[in-house]
Amino acid sequence: MEDIPYYNVIVRSLTEWTGTNQSFGIDQTSINEGIGGVSFGCAGRNAMGAPGAGAALQGAVNIRQAYIQGVDFAFIAADTSPPGHGTVPNATVPYVGVNNAVNHAMFSGNNPQRRYQVQFALGIMSQEKLIPTKFMASQLAIEITLANVAECMYVNGGTLSTPLSYTVKNVNLIPEILEFDASYDESFLRGLQSGGVPIKFATWNQYRFSTSNSSSMNLQIQERSRSVKAIFAVQRRDGADLFKDSGATFFNTDLSQTIQYSQASAANASTMQEYQFRIGGRYFPSQAVQCSTEVGGKISNGGAEAWVEMSKALNVLGDYRLSSSVNTKRWAAAPQCNITGTTLTANSTVYTFDVLSEYDYDFSLIQNTAGGLSYIRQVASGTSAQSGTLGSACFGIAIDLETSNGLEISGLNAEEQSDISLIARYSASQGNASNSMVFDVFTYVDQMIVLRENNVLELIQ
Repeated sequence: MEDIPYYNVIVRSLTEWTGTNQSFGIDQTSINEGIGGVSFGCAGRNAMGAPGAGAALQGAVNIRQAYIQGVDFAFIAADTSPPGHGTVPNATVPYVGVNNAVNHAMFSGNNPQRRYQVQFALGIMSQEKLIPTKFMASQLAIEITLANVAECMYVNGGTLSTPLSYTVKNVNLIPEILEFDASYDESFLRGLQSGGVPIKFATWNQYRFSTSNSSSMNLQIQERSRSVKAIFAVQRRDGADLFKDSGATFFNTDLSQTIQYSQASAANASTMQEYQFRIGGRYFPSQAVQCSTEVGGKISNGGAEAWVEMSKALNVLGDYRLSSSVNTKRWAAAPQCNITGTTLTANSTVYTFDVLSEYDYDFSLIQNTAGGLSYIRQVASGTSAQSGTLGSACFGIAIDLETSNGLEISGLNAEEQSDISLIARYSASQGNASNSMVFDVFTYVDQMIVLRENNVLELIQ
């Protein structure tokens, strides 16, 4: 009935765009869903030091690594006292603060375990009607395909002596089951016999395109559903990397820009310039969404118009009860330069902006150039458990195609359209030979199942 390829990509993006605020806050979503960004707490060298080591260092802490289900082996070779958070939350051997290598092995040798309870983002699970399993021969199956390690785990630098793995066990479906009296069953049977019982839901179709290292994209989306409610597109790495956040979605992936610090010039900036959808003979929105300060320019304008279009598609525009983790550091983020020295050199030194924002709060933003490119500095490392404040990029392209409040089949009829295209323009080529990028496009569409007598189930798309 429902199949969503790359389910993890769209769920991660929806969580970033509409979920809880993860900036210096930890809330109830950390309990059952494992959601968290950065918080304030004990971090750094003296967080768990030996007696007499001094007061614990306070600073930014990665919530998932330190408090939910992370492993932090930050370790100073000159001193066998580990400053990291260890294995949380269910390490079987506690750290007792003794400075010796034996204790460090005990401190780091346990696998963390945790139970999660999440609601599937499947349309059949989120629509308003009850699922009549009694009249479906009690056949309702959910098939889950687990992501590989590199897609769902992240390692902060270094090397791995043994391969990483994870296990999902003790899986339970916990539904609310209601039973009705005989009169309800009689009425339901009459509905099955007189045309069937319809159950409407909305689900996702997925399409993938290569950027082809080009600055101009024209993506032909082969969607033929009768009702398309919205379209979302994200630029991602082609292939997962264990040492990068595979869920990051990028605004601009041109890594060729350089600048001399003393010049403070905007000439070498780069950006996404604009995007627009063409559906049949019409354009959505009617004017291209501008993402540069000047039409055809190189400097980003911050992506405010793109965020408004996203908010429309998510139906959250103007709803300030929602405070998500999307902010100016993560939305429409330009490529960055990692400063490894003690200061920026105010002379003719050339800095290359070849780092994408995909390191899950390991870095902090120092300053921006005149063209909006960013200098960043790594905070978390193999010898420090303190976290940075720069989350992974979470940019997306979206268009709302609904014609009503969405409670009925009200989207654009793709069967009657000759084509659907996403047209996007950049000031420089996206990706390169060593940084292959793809666009994942998700269409949010209406579907319907009609349950008929004799356990016959018809899917209408």
